[in-house]
Amino acid sequence: MEAETKTHENITNHEEAESSEKGTGELTLRIEQLQQAAAEKDCVINVLEQNLSEVMKQQKESDSRLASAVNSYMKMIRENNADIPAELINGSSIEEIDNSLAMARILVGKIRQGLESEISAARIPGGAPVRGEPDIAGLSPIEKIKYAMGRKQ
Repeated sequence: MEAETKTHENITNHEEAESSEKGTGELTLRIEQLQQAAAEKDCVINVLEQNLSEVMKQQKESDSRLASAVNSYMKMIRENNADIPAELINGSSIEEIDNSLAMARILVGKIRQGLESEISAARIPGGAPVRGEPDIAGLSPIEKIKYAMGRKQ
């Protein structure tokens, strides 16, 4: 019986060893697969990082061109609206510049109306001219003498 038990234990140990070797082989294969997948993902990450770098460079160039275009637009708006002070027209985008231009036009219009009402209130009404010395150039010499004698009295 002891011989049977030892034989049975030997068979079991042998099967466990084979099973263990088989499991180790599977694990090794799985590790290799995971390493290969990680290497592929690293490659993809590198490509994506390069693409991101290129896109960021293009974005900076686009931002620079946009800023230049906005500055040119502001300059054109200020030149074409000389009746509006340049300090009232500002902004960092076309929409902001357009909004500030609209507000500046409203402000200038209100100021203009106020000045016009002040001017109209200060006008001297029409009527008889201010009395002054009569023009004696057209008088005869005798009339001039009479005029001068009349003033002395």
